[in-house]
Amino acid sequence: MTGGLTGACVSLGGGQSAFVGAVLGLIGGVVGCFAGYQVRARLVRLLRLPDLYVALLEDLVAIGGSLFIVSRF
Repeated sequence: MTGGLTGACVSLGGGQSAFVGAVLGLIGGVVGCFAGYQVRARLVRLLRLPDLYVALLEDLVAIGGSLFIVSRF
């Protein structure tokens, strides 16, 4: 849900269609959720680190990637 709302807001801010931004944001949110879980679970097993450390790293990557993308477009 929030991926769609965020996509619509970013899209409107860029002068594009809110609907297209919402759909792309929703798709990105769902794909990111499942892909992020798979990567996180595999890293926990591979590196034998506590889940909390990998979760914090995942959050930093997500925030940094989001800021990078929004600042470029």
